[in-house]
Amino acid sequence: MNKIMIISIIGGVLIVLLTALFAFTPNSVSPSTIPALKSYALQVINSQRLESHLHPLLEGAAISADKQAKFLLTQLTLTHIDASGNGPSKRYLENGETGYVAENLSVYRCGDFYACETAIGNAVDDMMNDAGLRKNILNLGLTHISTGIAVGGGKISMVFDFEAKGQDK
Repeated sequence: MNKIMIISIIGGVLIVLLTALFAFTPNSVSPSTIPALKSYALQVINSQRLESHLHPLLEGAAISADKQAKFLLTQLTLTHIDASGNGPSKRYLENGETGYVAENLSVYRCGDFYACETAIGNAVDDMMNDAGLRKNILNLGLTHISTGIAVGGGKISMVFDFEAKGQDK
């Protein structure tokens, strides 16, 4: 082989390697975009409620949803139980949050902000096709929703804590 051919082959291999390395990032979603994804999720949930002639939910401030969303990224399966063995109601109380809470959760694959928005829309659509999850979304007695979203490893985890402030289970 001549020198020019070897340089061309090495250059081609480097281009392929660098493209593969930099073109695919498991999550190019910056943590700074999570508030925008949460806002989008609230819009999607409320559009479902408005279609059913229900009042929109207000944005909740519960930290339980964020903690559970981060935890879900480390799990192989969906679970309402956290690392301490607590379910949604117990987590909610331990964080000083009061009232009734019902929880929907989902994990989808996504690689960028727009794919994560699509994943949120798909997740809510799937929830609307499940009787129990749909009941949470369309519960007339709910007033707030705290949304936990975490991204990493090419995934987005979503935790929707539907709240009825001032009401117990």
